[in-house]
Amino acid sequence: MFNPLVISILGYLRKQNSYCSLIDLVNFCEEGLLSLIQKGTDPQIIIFQKNFFVMNALYQIQRDIQAEGFLLSIFPLEISLVPHRPVTKSALTTRDTDLACYYLDWSNLSTVTAEDIDELFSHFWQRYYAVDKIDSALLTLGLKQDVGWYEIHQAYQKKIFTSHPDKGGNSNDFIEIREAYEILKLSHHGS
Repeated sequence: MFNPLVISILGYLRKQNSYCSLIDLVNFCEEGLLSLIQKGTDPQIIIFQKNFFVMNALYQIQRDIQAEGFLLSIFPLEISLVPHRPVTKSALTTRDTDLACYYLDWSNLSTVTAEDIDELFSHFWQRYYAVDKIDSALLTLGLKQDVGWYEIHQAYQKKIFTSHPDKGGNSNDFIEIREAYEILKLSHHGS
């Protein structure tokens, strides 16, 4: 199904000299969004639908422009269209692929309930709070950005072995390492 917001969002992105946010795009598309949402819809579902229509358009654009030498980076606070070398299928992360699958499936728009939205928002906020702590968690485990799950797990195993109270380690250090591991686990597996 074609999303009528694709053309206007693509035009908006091409004119940007830097990034924009999801809120910027929702505001930009407000008039078009109102025509897509049925009157009398629950306000919480309206918020979800606005987000869905914009994200659906973004992921359609991301999918379609890869062959044109552009990359569309989609994060809630930083959406940008940038020239890029020809992209291979592996260029999108698992996060991108999972979100793209969700937002490109129109049934997720039509079957959502207020309870589903409550659960999605709760899950979002849990992940959002964890993102704030990711840099600190990586530092605690002695890791750098863009590290894979295997490296995280290995670093955790090494640190936990030496800090476990049964091995003569400090219980506060042990708890800090475990918390760092849980934050990184949520950020890698919590989608």
